Amino acid sequence: MKKYLPVIGLLLAAACSREETPCSAPVRIVLDPGIPATRAATPDETLITDYNLLIFNAFGILEEKIYIPRRQLLLQEGKAIHTTSLLLDVPYSIYAVANLGYELPCRSLEEVQQYRFHLVYPDEYSRGMVMAARMENTAVGHSGTFTLPLERVMAKVALSIDRSALDADVHFQVEEVVVGGCPASATLFQESRIASGSETFSVGFSQSGRNVSPLNTDTEPGHSGTVNLYLLENCQGDLLENVTTPQGRVFTHGTYSEICSYVEIRASYHSPRWDSQAGNHLIYRFYLGESLNNFDVRRNTLYSIRVKPTGDGLSEDSWRVDKSGLTATKSHFQLHPAAYNECASGEDFRIWCEVEPPDTPFYLEPLAHDDDEEVAKLYSYTLDPDGHGLTIHTWKGGTAVVYFQAGPPVNRDTLAMLVIDP
Repeated sequence: MKKYLPVIGLLLAAACSREETPCSAPVRIVLDPGIPATRAATPDETLITDYNLLIFNAFGILEEKIYIPRRQLLLQEGKAIHTTSLLLDVPYSIYAVANLGYELPCRSLEEVQQYRFHLVYPDEYSRGMVMAARMENTAVGHSGTFTLPLERVMAKVALSIDRSALDADVHFQVEEVVVGGCPASATLFQESRIASGSETFSVGFSQSGRNVSPLNTDTEPGHSGTVNLYLLENCQGDLLENVTTPQGRVFTHGTYSEICSYVEIRASYHSPRWDSQAGNHLIYRFYLGESLNNFDVRRNTLYSIRVKPTGDGLSEDSWRVDKSGLTATKSHFQLHPAAYNECASGEDFRIWCEVEPPDTPFYLEPLAHDDDEEVAKLYSYTLDPDGHGLTIHTWKGGTAVVYFQAGPPVNRDTLAMLVIDP
């Protein structure tokens, strides 16, 4: 253990004059993880299994560096206590880290302030959640105790489901919840963020099976229990402007879509019109943050989120409410009047498609009409108001071909041919 003392301090072995130089005194440094976790907490948010302690003097010189591994750890009422000797009335900066699992490889103040640690997997907390604390430029008082409140470098998301507004004939059972854009690393002592998708886990923190059963069990009418998710701090800041509804708070591509953290709920679903087959899900997604324009996920912070699907739970068809895994309970795709048709030039001829369910994505295209000058001389056309058909206005003999495509859950396509003056 090294101490910084002026040269005259060497002459003070037998006595100490408060007016000439500070006296050293025993000091207790207490690492306090906070209120004990309840049995329902996963992980144990107050567990300490090892700690690093670095003490710097007023000149930024490292005076003491200690690592206490699990086998040497002694706790008092869940708190780690380290006893050392420091100078009274002299400012020190103390940096502490719990549950890192290894000795912090830092020797300078700058190194420890900028240090970034990495997790091997997103739920790496068997030895306890990584916690950090610092106390800067603080002098030892005569009480002889420093208490450092530890902060978890992870945020906690308490997720629940409100089914009170769902239609009575809708089945919505959560099978898995996953954190997307889940950081794989974080800085210990400064605000942390990730800069690219390569800094996230390919599959983030998740809960499934019986771990999500509270989301499928009501604790009061229509309201489920709570499931906790955890992720490292990821402060991306304000990335949007003037967003007033959750529907506008999305990034479907680009860097932001990779580095902003979100929650994905995967549910089995059934209604009179839609159904999720084995292995497929109805997916709800929503970004985390402190406002509609903000995407900060801060350490040691609890985010309580209650998801409330309404009606059939499918009022939105987007990245946020992904219905691609659903199939129609009853689906229908019928071309009218037929795939092959004939008419005389000068006639108007209508071709259309019946599709169920009615909100199925639909696309049609008169092939080559807009690209081939000769085909454009045969006819013009008018689309039906619902976009499911068209009326062909014929001028002279030839052939018109129209492509029809219905998206999920019908997933059908076909060609219709009209021969003019056969």
